[in-house]
This record gives sequence, structure tokens and C-alpha cells, in this order.
Amino acid sequence: MVRFKFEYAVILIYLLVGSGWILFSDELTLLLAPTPEIAAHFQTYKGLFYVFITGVLLYFFLRKHLQKLRNAEEKALESDRLKSGFLANVSHEIRTPMNGVIGFAELLKDESLNKEERLHYISIIEKSGERMLELIGDIVDISMADSGQVKIKLSQVNIIELLGSLTMLFSPSAEEKKIELIVSPCKESERVTEIVIDREKVVCVLSKIIKNAIKYTNSGYVRVGCHRDGGYIYFEVADSGVGIPDGQFDKIFNRFVQVNMSYTKTYDGAGLGLSIAKSYVEMMGGKIWAQPNPDGGSVFIFTVPFKPVSPSRRKNDKKS
Repeated sequence: MVRFKFEYAVILIYLLVGSGWILFSDELTLLLAPTPEIAAHFQTYKGLFYVFITGVLLYFFLRKHLQKLRNAEEKALESDRLKSGFLANVSHEIRTPMNGVIGFAELLKDESLNKEERLHYISIIEKSGERMLELIGDIVDISMADSGQVKIKLSQVNIIELLGSLTMLFSPSAEEKKIELIVSPCKESERVTEIVIDREKVVCVLSKIIKNAIKYTNSGYVRVGCHRDGGYIYFEVADSGVGIPDGQFDKIFNRFVQVNMSYTKTYDGAGLGLSIAKSYVEMMGGKIWAQPNPDGGSVFIFTVPFKPVSPSRRKNDKKS
């Protein structure tokens, strides 16, 4: 069905009403006015009625457009505010590791340093460099997603192997904070092993969520799970961390938005990870959301369409 824009609808109604009124109002006047005096009064009221209809249509037309202008202005102001906060945060995220690199590189010039001190300073420089590379990578990922340069690349993936490799990757960070990082078992009826997905993007989304979970969890656990329900695969990351304030669960996926700006004083990061995760999940045809964890903390869940491995693909993989 063709959907008219509001402006066209108003003009069409105005033309139809006006044309009908001009064509049939004189006949109506002759029918209702037996004398010339009454006909004259009727002509006056006829003109007033037409002015009234015109005024009503003009009122709704102007109100609709004024509301659009107000909404656009509010969005522009909010966007400017968020971008300013984002630029300030990115500036902080760049200058902090840069100061670490420059400062500890300067300290390495001291010939009196022993081997342990030098290795410690070098590790700090490496971590600062990794932090800057991660920030640059996030900005590049968002730019590529916005420009439509990110493509879906499907392949056969073993989910158990994928979750196991991610657990091994983040185990050192969890052990450093004395957090239990576990893979949650699924029911036999919900279990899935071999599926066809975009491995790179699923790993990217899970990595960003798991990293956030470890970052914002000071004690307890981070649990990673996966199961099938209907035509979708559900990936879930639960933590016992600081949690998310009520009413803020949708905002954390918005770009340039940080739910609690006080976190930036304690935790590093530019707040781009979940925005990238949302973009990738939606590209794959799924959804992502967060909800409170009954144990405290948060639960992040995202879905991807379930695509079983075809027999022909299995045969090809065995041959290769």
C-alpha cells in the first residue's frame, strides 16, 4: 500500500474538500434558502465554514512540522552534548596511555635500572600501546559499519570449541581479579555444537561483552553460555559485577552514551564496545539486550539465526 506523506495528505484533503464545496455548495444554497435574504446569509456562513476548514487544516499542518523541528533540534542538541562527552572521553583514553608510553620510555633511559624494573616498565608500555590500538580499532570498526563496508562471512563453527577458546583467552584477566570464569552447560535438548555463523563477528561480540563483564566485576563470577531456542542461537554472558541502574538497560547500547559517567574515573574505555556489538548482531539478523542478574550484576544476551550445517558442507569439510 502506498503511504502518503503528511504534507501530501493535507493538500489532498484540502483540494477534495474545497473542490466539493465549490461544486455543490451553490446547489445546497438553493435547496435550503427559499428567499434571497436567507441565501445571502447562507453564502456568508458558507464562506466562514470554508475559512474554518482551511484554518483547521493549516493548524494541523503547522503543528506537525513544528513538532518535527522541535524534535530535530532536541536530537541535534543531544547529539552535540554526547559527541562532546565522547570526544573528551576519547581524548582521555588517548592521552592516558600516551603519557604512560612517553613517561616510562623516559624512565628506561636510566642506566641504573635493574632487569626487573626494565621489564616492568616495558610491560606498562606494551599495555598502554594495546589500549590505544583497541581504541583505534573500535573507531575504525564503527566507521566501517556506518559506511556499509562490513560484510557477513558465514562458516561452519564448533560452538563448544569457540566458547572454550574465549574462556582460555580471558582466563588470565579473570584470575588476576580472582573471578571465576565458567562456561555454563546447556540442557541436552537445547545443546548445539556445529552451526553456520559469522565466526569473526560472534567472537568480536562475545569478547567485548566478556571483557566488560570482567572489567566491572570485582568478585564472584562471569558465566558464558549458549543454547538453541527455535530458530535462534542464544549467547549469554552473566556477571556478578556492579550492575546497571534501572531504566538504563537500553541506553548502554547507544553510541556516545555512558550510563554512569562516574565509571570513567574507575574503569578505562571509551564506551564504544557495546555499540559495535549491537551493530554486528543486527547485521547477522539477531537482537541484543541486557537485564538484571538475580545474583547481582547484569546478564547480556544476544541471538543469531540458527543455520544448521548442511550434509554437503560436512562432506566438503571432511574431504579437506
